[in-house]
Amino acid sequence: MSDLLSRRSVLAAGVASFACGAIVRPVAAVDAPAKPGLRIAHLTDMHVKPEARAGEGYAAALQSLAKLSPQPAFLVTGGDHVMDVMASTRQRADVQWSLYHKVLSDNTKLKTYPVVGNHDVFGWQSKEPLDESAEGYGKAMSRDQLGLKQTFYSFDSGAWHFVVLDNIARREGSYYGDLDPEQTEWLAADLAAAAGKPVCVFSHIPLVSVCALFFNQKPKEFWRVGDNLLHRDVRPLLKILAAGGVKLCVSGHIHLLDRVRFMDIDFVCDGAVSGSWWGGAFQHVPEGYGVFDLHDDGTWEHQYVTYGWEAEKK
Repeated sequence: MSDLLSRRSVLAAGVASFACGAIVRPVAAVDAPAKPGLRIAHLTDMHVKPEARAGEGYAAALQSLAKLSPQPAFLVTGGDHVMDVMASTRQRADVQWSLYHKVLSDNTKLKTYPVVGNHDVFGWQSKEPLDESAEGYGKAMSRDQLGLKQTFYSFDSGAWHFVVLDNIARREGSYYGDLDPEQTEWLAADLAAAAGKPVCVFSHIPLVSVCALFFNQKPKEFWRVGDNLLHRDVRPLLKILAAGGVKLCVSGHIHLLDRVRFMDIDFVCDGAVSGSWWGGAFQHVPEGYGVFDLHDDGTWEHQYVTYGWEAEKK
């Protein structure tokens, strides 16, 4: 971890420590890792659309990866790849996805592991009657567009085991953060099979976060967070993660930036590639992405990297 929050600063498991608004670095000033390990990039909340030069902005973020030294071994796209298909027509959804794929393929050759975000799910908030048997409805579109057999999965790289969760659950006319019983059972078995390896878990909606408290700039009630911003009743899930040797959980969704340590697990919520949905910085967090250096002993470092888009577009 960086100088902002060291492991030694945490008193004990079960005690929460947090840092909101972590150090932001331009891509040209990214620190070299403290020791050899596995470098990965986490780009989340791209919200690609034809308007607001969103495609150009995402291209700039991808191109900036080439300036990193050492280079990332792979890229995790943390969800909300496109602006929104939850409420869009099929035609509008196809336009957004087509642009997304073109920008990605034109600007990086890195292996990419995607996470499903709420805005990637087709039709759940459709303003017009939509047949649920229609092609691509719900997460079928996410699986097809992101090349996934199923929306949760795991893989190994270097000394680490990686788990990608799908915590976008459906509520009538909306969504919330949760796992269904099938995925929960799979997760416990997957972590048991990976025993002995340090584990990093990715989700779109944060499992634990402080910055979610600040998402609504004019809240009706302070210090209350809906389960559309944070994973619902996360306690049972945290017990599974802690028992499974999980070291780090990474998310997006909030477009803000924080780090939390709780139950001897570290949680990072990265800011958004799109900032304020391609309208500049969101509150105090500029457009950017996370760079993680994961070491064989289970320790890690995180840097939040800007890529100059806010200055470039002026």
